Amino acid sequence: MSDRPSFDLAALTERMRSLQGSLAGMNDAIGSGEATGHAGGGLVTAKVNGEGRVTSLRMDPSVIDPDDPQTLEDLVISAIDAAQSTLRAARAEQVQEFTQGLTGLAAGLREQTASRPTSPPVNPFAGLADGAAHPPQAGPAPR
Repeated sequence: MSDRPSFDLAALTERMRSLQGSLAGMNDAIGSGEATGHAGGGLVTAKVNGEGRVTSLRMDPSVIDPDDPQTLEDLVISAIDAAQSTLRAARAEQVQEFTQGLTGLAAGLREQTASRPTSPPVNPFAGLADGAAHPPQAGPAPR
């Protein structure tokens, strides 16, 4: 008998359920999250939701120059990009935390399976004398 720990399927199953809950929570947090980006020293502010859609755009009236629409366009794009970048960074952090949980689960599974004693494969025809019995032949089943 080995003094190595045995494989704990119940603990593995519980860990998997915990990770599934974490994944569901992560998806909810990403979907319901919101990020804000600023441009022009805060003269333009954009908010995006977890899907990356713009939900709010605010501009200081001082940046609205009819003779220079390009500056306003650039500021709006920069504010949206900043908000989406913040959202991507938050998403990446949550995914990294989840991935670390999966890595820990995989390592635990490898450790558990490596500690199990292995048996050589069983040959069902071993020990039979030549001609005493034959393995089943492939072909149609008898009627």
